[in-house]
Amino acid sequence: MNDRLRDSIRIEEYSLSKSLSISYWRDQLKKEKNQENFIMYKLSVHVCEEDEGKPLQISHQPEMSAAECRKVGLAIKSDHLSIEKLLMQTIEVRTHSKLKELARELHRLVDGKCEVRDMPVALHVCVLNPCMSSEVLRISIDIQTGAYMCSVPLCGAAERPAIQAIEDALNGEKRGVEKLLVKLKVQLILQRCEKCVQLMMSSCRHSLPIINMEGHPLSKLAATKLFVRVPKQHGFYVVVEVREGEQRRVDINYYMLETSSCTADGGDDELTEDNLVKAFMKAGQLTPIDTYSLAHGEFCKIFDGIPLTMDSLTRKRKIFLNEDFDEPEAKKTKGSPYFVSELAYLLARCEEKMPYVFLGEELSKKGINHDGGTLDGTGTCLSLGILYFPEILGLPEDVNDGLRQQLLQCQFRIQSRQSRAWIVEFVFNKSPLPSIHIKESGHSQRVCLMLDMNGDNIQKTVTDLLDEWTSIAYLYGVVKRFAESYHDARTNIPSMIEIQSYNYRKLTLAYGPNMCSLLTLRWKPTTKRFELSLGTQLPSASANPHIPMLLQLTEEFNLHGSLTQLSQTLHDTWSPMMSISKLPTAAVLGYSARPQRHIQNFTVIPQSSSHVRIICRTSHCIDVHFRSNKTVAVRDGAYSLFDTSKPIEGLSPTPGLKAFLSMFVDEGVCLGIGRRQSSAADDNPPSPLGVDPSEMFLSQQPQQGSPAPASARGGQQGSGTQRQQQDGGFRFHSPMTPPSNPHTPASPGSARLPAGVNPSPSAALMGTPSPGTLLSATSPGNPQLHVPSPSSFPVQSPQSSLVGLHMQSPAASFMSGLVEGGSPFPGSNLAMPSPGSARGGGGWVGSPQVQDPSSHHMQPSPGHPALHSPQTRQDSDFSKLGMVLPQSRVLPQRAWAAAVPTLLSHQGFNALLTPTPLTPQGSSVQPAPASPLERFFACTNMKRYMASVVHEESGINLISLNDMGCLCFKVETLSFRVSLNSNTCQSLHVKITRTPESLDTWSDEEIQILEKFIDLKVFCPPYKLNSLTTIGRIIAAPLQILKDCIQIMKLELMPDRSMKWTVQWCLTIPPSLHSISPVGIPAFVVRKKIIFMLQLTRIGLNVGPGEQSIVVPLMYDIERNTLGRVEKPNTPAMQAVSTMLSRFAEHYQQSHVNECAILPAVKELLTNLVLPV
Repeated sequence: MNDRLRDSIRIEEYSLSKSLSISYWRDQLKKEKNQENFIMYKLSVHVCEEDEGKPLQISHQPEMSAAECRKVGLAIKSDHLSIEKLLMQTIEVRTHSKLKELARELHRLVDGKCEVRDMPVALHVCVLNPCMSSEVLRISIDIQTGAYMCSVPLCGAAERPAIQAIEDALNGEKRGVEKLLVKLKVQLILQRCEKCVQLMMSSCRHSLPIINMEGHPLSKLAATKLFVRVPKQHGFYVVVEVREGEQRRVDINYYMLETSSCTADGGDDELTEDNLVKAFMKAGQLTPIDTYSLAHGEFCKIFDGIPLTMDSLTRKRKIFLNEDFDEPEAKKTKGSPYFVSELAYLLARCEEKMPYVFLGEELSKKGINHDGGTLDGTGTCLSLGILYFPEILGLPEDVNDGLRQQLLQCQFRIQSRQSRAWIVEFVFNKSPLPSIHIKESGHSQRVCLMLDMNGDNIQKTVTDLLDEWTSIAYLYGVVKRFAESYHDARTNIPSMIEIQSYNYRKLTLAYGPNMCSLLTLRWKPTTKRFELSLGTQLPSASANPHIPMLLQLTEEFNLHGSLTQLSQTLHDTWSPMMSISKLPTAAVLGYSARPQRHIQNFTVIPQSSSHVRIICRTSHCIDVHFRSNKTVAVRDGAYSLFDTSKPIEGLSPTPGLKAFLSMFVDEGVCLGIGRRQSSAADDNPPSPLGVDPSEMFLSQQPQQGSPAPASARGGQQGSGTQRQQQDGGFRFHSPMTPPSNPHTPASPGSARLPAGVNPSPSAALMGTPSPGTLLSATSPGNPQLHVPSPSSFPVQSPQSSLVGLHMQSPAASFMSGLVEGGSPFPGSNLAMPSPGSARGGGGWVGSPQVQDPSSHHMQPSPGHPALHSPQTRQDSDFSKLGMVLPQSRVLPQRAWAAAVPTLLSHQGFNALLTPTPLTPQGSSVQPAPASPLERFFACTNMKRYMASVVHEESGINLISLNDMGCLCFKVETLSFRVSLNSNTCQSLHVKITRTPESLDTWSDEEIQILEKFIDLKVFCPPYKLNSLTTIGRIIAAPLQILKDCIQIMKLELMPDRSMKWTVQWCLTIPPSLHSISPVGIPAFVVRKKIIFMLQLTRIGLNVGPGEQSIVVPLMYDIERNTLGRVEKPNTPAMQAVSTMLSRFAEHYQQSHVNECAILPAVKELLTNLVLPV
């Protein structure tokens, strides 16, 4: 026992068989300065002398109570006496007694309970009330020394000094224990605040690296403070100060601290990655927070069930910390004491309130009055109301005042779900426009918008708000003016458009026949312009037709700013724009002589909201002007608006366009205005590409002094109708022409003349016919005379004998009257060089294979060789043709019919552009639908390209005729006449006749087969130009070869069902034979040998396995009269074809020496070819 307890016990006295005295808890004797007052604890075991039995007796010093002695006596047994057990029992009883005495002393110093419990026994002092088990001050007694030992489970090393001070005081003279307990209470309350912050989206620190602490109000605060970062607010902290109060109270004070990052020396330089660990803070303003008013406002009762008595008010800190031990048990605050409600509410309120404070300061800087932020009416959140918006510069005063009167309320709120953002709610009065939207039909209208919430850049939030208000104001100004016209019954605007939605931020209009097209209008603050967007709604099955002219509509609206004019424009142009949207605009292959080049079918180029240019395959163009009364004016867009004698760069005037457009004139609507004015107006201008046969091969050398080249063509006769009248009620802009004579077609001047006033006649305006029609008896000389012409279609001109006649045309003075000094553009700029020279010396004149105008001006004109390019042909070649090419891009000075607009109704214009099927007569295959305009341009282009093929191929000769709408040429035994269908002008047809020398060479069946094949297989969609080259080479082939080719065409048009295969000509290289030659080029080559391609397809009821269709490249040797196969590709099917042709050639040459072997060999393939499986 001495080894275990050492100096804590000592045997004070021992008498043999009489007594044993042991002292314990002797370590306190060493610490006691006054040894006299030290209490010695002794245990004595001695023989009781008074009792006759001499029993053993136990005595204690100091004395114990009877109850305590009885507890000690329990350790004594009759058969065995253990001094160690007796000593331990005595120490335990002494510990209970000592702790109970200390509990009675401490109960007066604390608010909570003091209980002695547990084993080993300890005194539990509740410093706080209520008190968690981890916050209890636990006082126990050391068994060896008898000293007090204090501990608090919650406290760590930082709070250990306060506990140690209490322990030292209890083991000493017990002075100042009350103050020490208050200090411990302060530490525990600070711990509670720290635990509370850990439950929230924030963090806390006991200190901050502040460099200006000296002299700052922060230095005057107590040492027991906590720095809590305000959630989602950079640089702001709530300082929680816990200090001792009067009468054992603990006061908690809250402050708002503003800090800023800085360097160690106080500079504001930006921190880099190298000095992040050296970041310091500079303390700013320290503002006390009145927690009582903050926590006891309206809708802010966070302490329900606590009566507001004077006693509770004086002890509010303890009430907030759940320390009111006077309250009944039933009124205790529920929940964990670690959750300090006052601190939690304060942090939440600061998090919510501070953005409104910063926002209010920035709004005040921008001149926007507000209410500073108030609690929402229902107590759900805070809100900041806008009281007054400043005027928007650039808007009339009535618009600003009217918008302020419309605005009933504007509130800022914060959305915290998912991401924090500002929700701005505008409440406006009833809209000035009646909207069909259900949310906009009430007496008030709410408009909500979301703004980014960026605490570091609150200026952007205010700027965005002003931008939105500016957008609302500009749109309101437009709507306010429009509302006056909309409600005026005379304008009839409600029948044109429908107000889909007007929410003060954007306006959505519906228009069109079924109100299925949508237009959305809004103000764009970044560009300071109105922005238009287009769309559709059901039952629309197509895109908005005005999408191509969206840019023009936007530009014009930003100029005039009238919704009334915009509505009228959309209403008047919807139908023609819908018709234009039906045109195919995709880029495809095969439209040019170079098949690898993509060419866009139709290109729509809007010029304004009432003017559209439509370009077909980069060469032909029409100008479309939208007029009122459901009419459009269509003219040839290749003519300049300023001078119709000069075409526009890169575009080709289209022959016969006026007559074609006249087919779609609705006499009932247009009253004949769109018809031809006079037969003096020529509908067949010379081709600018130099490939029109009448101009390319019949032009004569102009005489010296002649103002323009004389044309060999007579004027096309047409119906003479009234000059197109301009309606004074048109709502579109006048043509952008310089001041000119009011009688010119491009000038709107005549439309502005008063009714009944005729223009003054002029010598330059007497309508003198062009030289080509000078002696025409069927056409009046004055275009002002309304005399109808016998026909509106091209007929043979009777003036063919006047080819060499050169007269001064008055058209020069007529055109010079358009602008001062003639055309405003130099002639060199308007002269278009032909792209034909791109093919080198062997190219024909005016090849239509150049896609865009950008490549035109880099190439020489196909005019006189001496003026443009090195001579690439022999003079004898041109002398054979008997021609002189035009020298420039200037057209003869005459009145071209297509330059004068043709007035069409919307129905006629729709019929012109709507794709429709057109099945050629005698054909069972229906081509893809195409619009009449597309077919007309395609036929015009093919006829022009056919002229170049005639010029290029050596075996074909051109025939000069007076029929300007036809192309005539001949081969050795046949004559061909290619012309447009006079009924529709939408298809080409060929008429073949025998030459006088070969009347017995050809049968009628052969001629009919060739005509039918060319009409159905060549002059058909998709209008491949290289197919013309192929057919030109076929008809230029020798007689026997041509006859066999015609018989193969017969087999294609009328298949023989007794054969195994059907045959089809491949006029261009198919994709399967790309290894032989590029895809799309002509598939008929004539040299010493002839190469052509045929496609064979299986027929019959029981079609066997294997390939159902093959393309066979064949090569005919003219000298040897044998038909073989081109070596590539070498597939099993091609090998089978080669074997059969070789076997057939051996047999055929023995019995048929003078006959062409092409047709018999092909028939052999069709009858007996069997492909390997």
